[in-house]
Amino acid sequence: MLPKPAAPATLVQEGVWDRRRRLVAGEIEQVALQLFAERGYDNVTTDDIARACNISARTFFRYFAAKRDVLLAIPRRSLVVLCDAVDQRPANEDLLASWRAAAIGVLGGDEVDLALIEQLKVLIRDSPDLVDTINGDAELTERFVRTTAARLGVDPATDLRPIIVAGAVRNALIAALDQWSSGRADDLARSFGEAFDILARLDTIGGRNPA
Repeated sequence: MLPKPAAPATLVQEGVWDRRRRLVAGEIEQVALQLFAERGYDNVTTDDIARACNISARTFFRYFAAKRDVLLAIPRRSLVVLCDAVDQRPANEDLLASWRAAAIGVLGGDEVDLALIEQLKVLIRDSPDLVDTINGDAELTERFVRTTAARLGVDPATDLRPIIVAGAVRNALIAALDQWSSGRADDLARSFGEAFDILARLDTIGGRNPA
């Protein structure tokens, strides 16, 4: 998930070098996704990506340590935006309400590039093994847990709640994105809202519906 370019004032604040680095990294990501879609993830090398971007392999590795990091850049960057939004929610707000409001406001709004999200979803659909690559990314998992722990004011090393809640939130987001990207829902924000409504009612969900 790749956030859209910042507003002009933000670009001035971040500095010329940082802006250039962000733009080049974004170009590499988009080119790589296109190559992955055309040839399949396993059939694309870092050299292929570098050539398509008209840069050297050495330059590629200044931005990404490996091919998998190009793939992971989108969800990682989107999660940073999402977690920042959670951090800015009122301190006394219910935890799930904070995650819900942040998801609807950020991922259901205009702050991330949904076209890139759809590209990534198609790529994962065509290459199911990539699900393990993304789900197994320690950086994504750790960020979910760290943000949740901060909201609760606890240490995840001694308190299970941040780990459990973070896992539930992550799965709720994935389920809502799946519903939307598959065409089963037209409104992404509404899908997020429904997913978090279900989380909030988990203790009231009983057994199977009667036949």
